[in-house]
Amino acid sequence: MRATHVRMSEVFQIKKSMHLGIFVRPWRWFLSTLLSLLCLIQHAQLHAEKFQPDHIVTQRQIAAGANVFLNELSWDGASRIHVFGIDDFAYKGSMPGGLNTQMQVLRDGKTLYLVSSFAERIVYGQTESVVQIYDVSTLSRRDEFVVPNTVVRGIGMTQMLALSADKKLLYIQNATPATSVTVIDLAAKKRVTEIPAPGCFGIYPARDGHRFSTACGTGVFKTFTVAGDSYSVETSAPLFDVTKDPIYIHASRRANGELILTTFGGDIYLADDSGKVVRLIKTLSVSADIEGNWAPGGYRISAYNGFYDTIFIPMHRDAKLGSHKYGSDEIWAYSLKEEKLVARSVAQNLVSLAISAGPKPIIFGSNAKDNTVDKYELKLGDGLLFQKVASDKRAGATTTLAITYD
Repeated sequence: MRATHVRMSEVFQIKKSMHLGIFVRPWRWFLSTLLSLLCLIQHAQLHAEKFQPDHIVTQRQIAAGANVFLNELSWDGASRIHVFGIDDFAYKGSMPGGLNTQMQVLRDGKTLYLVSSFAERIVYGQTESVVQIYDVSTLSRRDEFVVPNTVVRGIGMTQMLALSADKKLLYIQNATPATSVTVIDLAAKKRVTEIPAPGCFGIYPARDGHRFSTACGTGVFKTFTVAGDSYSVETSAPLFDVTKDPIYIHASRRANGELILTTFGGDIYLADDSGKVVRLIKTLSVSADIEGNWAPGGYRISAYNGFYDTIFIPMHRDAKLGSHKYGSDEIWAYSLKEEKLVARSVAQNLVSLAISAGPKPIIFGSNAKDNTVDKYELKLGDGLLFQKVASDKRAGATTTLAITYD
């Protein structure tokens, strides 16, 4: 029995030794490998160059030069105004706003005005309407103040926010849905008055004085003259028939001061707003007798170049009732001086246009299908024919854009 017991103990010791060996050997390998890695790291550190951290520098001002501004309006969060250089198409940055931003940029490009809404819970709750004034060179907010909470809430459009000729008054389109215009004294940063304008929409500021006009559903224009906290109103003769061929709210301004209005059917109305009432000067047909049933479509429906005295319009074929917001198939160039169509450029899906000044204009368009801003330049030797040369997605979906000049 004793001999058997000894032999069993020996067997136990052998097995115990085998199990210990199983655990000891991996630990020896691990420690050896770890020491080797530490030696390699120490060797690399001794021979590596001294680490040079990156230094992040914030530009105090954006690059100089003329810009194009795009209003990326939002219904569920902050809207943004994107800024691109006209010549090099470089992205310079953005300026934030609230919900449903409407913008107005001074022609010299130094100051941008925004009006938008800010809700306590972003998309619901108590809401404030705020005017923000931005310094474009630094993309920074210079000032802001609360305005009556009657501001129009809709997609980005022109003629919703405008300045008086002397830049002392700010006109804001209201829609509650009753339509009116709030007049703001910019120096005092307070409301001067609210002018009821039932059945009328859009703000067309005069080139002098504290006067603006608005288009009405009866085809007339009403012109308001503001004097302190009071105002007077005059009504024009009918300029258009809203049931047969309504006008777009957007208007361009000709070099001689005339308003350039565009109809759903493709006519151009030249109007004079320099007097007490708006007066129709001439009606021009852009698309008559041209095969394909062409008509304008979009929001910022025209862009005017003074050097050529020519209006540029995004046009789509096979127009029908309700297609007045369709994206373009072409950009048409219509000479107001010669009163004829002078060029047709292929341009897909554009709903808003802006064009630079001078003999070599550049067109920028809001592409509603691709959610891009598209850049078009003149084809060499082809008159006023344009070709697409670049696109950028950073601006997202836009319906309003504006160009400023040096």
